[in-house]
Amino acid sequence: MTSRVSMVGITKHFDAVKALQGASLELHAGEIHTLAGENGSGKSTLLKILAGVIRPDDGIIAIDGSEVTFGKVRDAISHGISMVSQELSLVPHLSIAENVFLGHNQTRGTLGIDWRDTEKRAVDVLKRLNLDVDPKDEVSSLPQHEQQLVEIARAMAADSKVLLLDEPTSSLAPNEVAALFKVVRQLRDEGVAIVMISHRMSEMLDISDRFTVLRDSKFIDTSAREGVTEDWLIERMVLNKPKKGIRLDKSSEEPELVLEVKGMTDRAGAFQDISFNLYKGEIVGLAGLAGAGRTELVEAIVGLHPRESGDVVVAGQTVAHSTRATMNAGVVLVPDDRRQKSTIHDMSIRDNLLLAIHGRPQTPRSKKAEEKIVSDWVSKFKIKMSNLDAPISSLSGGNQQKVVIARCLETKPKVLILDEATRGIDLGAKAEIYQILRELAAEGLAILCVSSELSEIFEISDRVLVMHAGDLTADLDRSSIEESDVVSAATGAKK
Repeated sequence: MTSRVSMVGITKHFDAVKALQGASLELHAGEIHTLAGENGSGKSTLLKILAGVIRPDDGIIAIDGSEVTFGKVRDAISHGISMVSQELSLVPHLSIAENVFLGHNQTRGTLGIDWRDTEKRAVDVLKRLNLDVDPKDEVSSLPQHEQQLVEIARAMAADSKVLLLDEPTSSLAPNEVAALFKVVRQLRDEGVAIVMISHRMSEMLDISDRFTVLRDSKFIDTSAREGVTEDWLIERMVLNKPKKGIRLDKSSEEPELVLEVKGMTDRAGAFQDISFNLYKGEIVGLAGLAGAGRTELVEAIVGLHPRESGDVVVAGQTVAHSTRATMNAGVVLVPDDRRQKSTIHDMSIRDNLLLAIHGRPQTPRSKKAEEKIVSDWVSKFKIKMSNLDAPISSLSGGNQQKVVIARCLETKPKVLILDEATRGIDLGAKAEIYQILRELAAEGLAILCVSSELSEIFEISDRVLVMHAGDLTADLDRSSIEESDVVSAATGAKK
């Protein structure tokens, strides 16, 4: 089969960090190719080089057999290569049609842009993706998975022959993933070469025709789908296959009640009359489908989201509805979106970790004390970095998340709430974070963990809460339930 894209010996360094060392990738027309590997293995860097976002230090790129050099994104687009990143690049308050042709030539009349023709062309492109929407509507009015399709429509408007998808499903519900994959398969059948990055094993095995694995910035292996299993991928992606988590022994003493949520109701209707308890040394998983109200609930508990009624009680004391009061009471949240809610991307790793300390009023600064705090957490959590003064954006997703968790723990909380803590994180980093949570629970911390992945809920939880359409539909003991019990409660089939 003739290669549409051939990348050979691609090397890239960022200061002392070796992002890619002689990596290779070959893409064929009419094929979905998954680029697999742990965070930090070089996957996104390789795609950004192909998309013209960054330049390689060495290596050869050939398109349809001809060697090319990309100095900027426009060069890649001119060769039919478009990239859709995990963070959408749409302009929320522009129309759908404007976003589809953003950066592309629009139809011009004597008095400027011919909007009627532009909107008609947008509809034609969107129909290829089975998206029936009004091109005049603001793109922000669309649900997340349809905004993802508008991003792909922009690539199609440029007549892309190669489509690069960097974690396109990370924030999508299962039904939205299915809709996106239907479109991706359709584009493949039209002859588009598609390369995708995903950290969800089931998705990789479902959608892919071919796999290439990177590890530690190097090419490891490639294979057609027929030769690939979950064990094949894990063996090549991680140096040591993550071991099944060992649940640490807990005290046989009567559990100590730490957090009570009483009759919590959302002002906007995302959830209603939610009550549950959380005990010292316990990990509770909060499951449910997208839109069930989980994120709104945990943000309301910590004072980030308005509530109509209800109380939060910590160690017997009712807490005022504010983030400061909640943090002072010992309840902290690791939010669901690292980029938007957890980190200041251009700020150093050091300062991101110390943000909670800097936010304490009337707290004297001590450089020596802060250096010890940072070095202790870096050592304890095995955070991999070039240096502490590098921006946190230079870290892999797993290491960024470790920094955020460390920052929360530095406040000495009684309750740690995590919302999709391992979203977009590779298998090895997930295993490390699971182990961190088990150790924290063994030390007495009460943990509430929101996750859309049932395997994760079952991996770490002592007890499982389930939400459906804003209601708490189940409170289940992990030792006596099956995945079907959680699915039934999450779909409203079981109270």
